[in-house]
Amino acid sequence: MLFKSNAVLGARFSVIWLRGLAFLGALGFLALTFVNASWLADNPRGHLRLIANGGISQQYTPSGRTSSCPAQAILPPLHDYIADTARSVQMARRMGADLVTLDVVRTADDALVLYPDAALDCRSNGKGSLSAQSLAAIQALDPGYGYTADGGKTFPLRGNARNTIPTLDEVIEADPRGRYFFRLVADDAQGARVLVAKLKAMGRDPVATEDGFSAGPAALAVIRAAWPKSWAFDPAQAAACTSAYRTSGWTGLLPASCKGSTMIAPLDATFTLWGWPNLTVNRMTATGGQVLAVRSGTGAGLLHARDLPSVPITFRGHVMVDDYWTVGPALRPALDKRTNAEALAAQERDDASTD
Repeated sequence: MLFKSNAVLGARFSVIWLRGLAFLGALGFLALTFVNASWLADNPRGHLRLIANGGISQQYTPSGRTSSCPAQAILPPLHDYIADTARSVQMARRMGADLVTLDVVRTADDALVLYPDAALDCRSNGKGSLSAQSLAAIQALDPGYGYTADGGKTFPLRGNARNTIPTLDEVIEADPRGRYFFRLVADDAQGARVLVAKLKAMGRDPVATEDGFSAGPAALAVIRAAWPKSWAFDPAQAAACTSAYRTSGWTGLLPASCKGSTMIAPLDATFTLWGWPNLTVNRMTATGGQVLAVRSGTGAGLLHARDLPSVPITFRGHVMVDDYWTVGPALRPALDKRTNAEALAAQERDDASTD
């Protein structure tokens, strides 16, 4: 009888203990939910800012985007714009881009030109490292020479005299009121020093104009020394911030790697970002940081108009757009500069795409 009573008491104690754990777990879950409830937070200040990656650019097949030479795997062109050319940048600005990404590379004679790669072989008719060539040699090249949509049978962008490799100076001087996101292709401290000198000579203050910079550690140090309050980040650091926030953001505290820094927010995985979007953005901006939204964990920007619903209506940060020709007009139709035929072709491709 005593053994039976002890067994009954033990069973009751186990039930009470488990109920207590469940209650504490429920309380913990409730507290965690409220600590990271985006809907309880104030809407972040500011407004959505679209960054046109390279201006108006050609688009690539899914495998081409990650290949060593994307120009060899473009989709059939819907237009003749090429990323990082002056007319491409100007058209993106006319179509309402808040910022345009400028890929900056230093030549052998310390000029700065816009070009997406450190090497010339893929896209142009040049060979080797761009930084080993003079400005005169670079500007004699055809930046659309290597683009093909059919495995090299035809080259629809080759020989278009309207597309040339521009200097940074001529692009900014053509639209000094524009806002730009300067991306240094190589981690080149000397290139960063030249960039700083050129912007200062133009009387441009990147803090006042709200420009941005993306660079490796060596180049970034030069930029931050010139403008400590500018938006400037190392992509590796931004990725580290995102990872750390996923791990410890549930506490309501911002990781040290995120304070005053930049977080990359993949829109296909924002469920992993505690308090997304309002709390996440507010926590970052409270320490002087920024949030840059991208389409996916690969770092690619928005490619389709249908990607736009993944951007929360209350999001106040920067969004990278890889296909501004298609995405920009979907959000800002009053600034659509395409012809009816061009708009229809872009919509048909967007509707038919599966990636």
